[in-house]
Amino acid sequence: MKYLLLPLTLSLSLLTACAQQISTPQIEQGQIAPLPGFSSQEPTDKRGNEAETKVVEQSSPDADVETVELPIDAWQKIAQAHGFAGDINNTQVSKYRDWYTGKQRYFDRLGTRAQLYMAHIVEELERNELPLELALLPFVESAYNPFAYSPSGAAGLWQFMRPTGDHLGLKRDQWYDGRRDVVSSTDAAIRYFQYLNKRFDGDWLLTLAAYNAGEGTVRKAIRANRRQGKASDFWSLRLPAETRAYVPKLIALAQVTASPADFQVVLPEIPTQVYFQIVELPQQIDLYQVSLLADMSIDGVYRLNPGCQQSATPPEGPHRLLIPQHKTASFQSRLNSTPKDRWLIVREYKVQQGDTLSEIAQHHGLGAQALMAQNNMTSSRIRAGQVLKIPSISSAYLPSFARPTQYYRVRRGDSLWKIAHAYQVKTVNLARWNGLKHSAPLKIGKRLKIRAPVPVSQSRQLSYKIKKGDSLSLISKQFKVSVRDIVRWNKLNSRGFIKAGQTLSLFPRS
Repeated sequence: MKYLLLPLTLSLSLLTACAQQISTPQIEQGQIAPLPGFSSQEPTDKRGNEAETKVVEQSSPDADVETVELPIDAWQKIAQAHGFAGDINNTQVSKYRDWYTGKQRYFDRLGTRAQLYMAHIVEELERNELPLELALLPFVESAYNPFAYSPSGAAGLWQFMRPTGDHLGLKRDQWYDGRRDVVSSTDAAIRYFQYLNKRFDGDWLLTLAAYNAGEGTVRKAIRANRRQGKASDFWSLRLPAETRAYVPKLIALAQVTASPADFQVVLPEIPTQVYFQIVELPQQIDLYQVSLLADMSIDGVYRLNPGCQQSATPPEGPHRLLIPQHKTASFQSRLNSTPKDRWLIVREYKVQQGDTLSEIAQHHGLGAQALMAQNNMTSSRIRAGQVLKIPSISSAYLPSFARPTQYYRVRRGDSLWKIAHAYQVKTVNLARWNGLKHSAPLKIGKRLKIRAPVPVSQSRQLSYKIKKGDSLSLISKQFKVSVRDIVRWNKLNSRGFIKAGQTLSLFPRS
């Protein structure tokens, strides 16, 4: 390893230049300015040619001149790492290089998102001795959008499916989705890459294919080729069309970003220094309060903490926040001077006869342990008349882009207005999310994307008057709740008898 020694005068001049370039990022507007203190010393020229690498010469009376290359930004750091993509050239890769050529708007738009997260990913890959080109994979997977959901249910920068996320230990509940959490999901992706690469004997193309199509699919294709006496490298395998495109697309992206001028693009600057700092917390906190204490927009808070699915951090953790580096010190100072009882609005609930702690916790979208911790309880025993403190949250300021994506299958008699009203969203938004015209009829069976808030509690009580012919089974299907919950909510007898005219209290989640 080479160690860099800067002369004192050069160090001071660099620090002075850095201090003069501080500016404020415009996260909430989607157009992020150069990050504070991160401006490169020698930016790209107007044609998109990479500026020359900064060269530092170290000399002494008894030593030869030593040259050390320092990457200007994250793009160049990836290119200098010389991973698996540089020397591959075939028709499949060439097709995608042509597609990326001249796509300036594409790189501008995605670079704005990547500016927040990519340096962290590069740093973690480097620390784990993995190819830095993997930091480009979220461009292919999610367009570097941690809020991205696929129709099949994959989520986050790395687009983990629920079973894969569960297997990798990514926590997921109404409050939090670890697949969207930048730190947690990147850690899981690295562990998954390490596992797959070991299984495929260090072959990174087969590793990427398995990441996309599944380990079993790739192994099956390898076995089929070997039985027929064929080569078993990635380019020779019979794989799903999506996977056959997935790998060359990443290779082409790595080659284009390594030499952008050759492909008629100018890459937006992405510093090598991580944009955010992790702030550990002792307890739950309201995210609007965070925005005030950190002097950030609420949009900015969610963009750095996309794992949060409600208006507060999850009651059972992880208790941490990502805060911009240049705001961390002031945020921690204000947080420490703010009493903890003001971190989150808390309301009171008076225990009723027959209540249990687990039922109350579930009713308010909490875990029993979180509710006990909120009330400094060492036992789950409660008594009628006891007053419990319940965290109060609101979806009023939850940005639309931060809301979990749901999907709805169109049925006979549906209309855009009817579906929008049911999910409490605007008709114009529902049409825009799905590329539809207001006047166009809906096709039965069509799958619609809906970015609606998922209520964390069951406080939206509905009263339902039983009609002749109703049964608990029919009612449960209509409101998507369990028969057991209906019996419990209404304290019905164990056999669940109901009669026409009777009114039931229901607490559907959506």
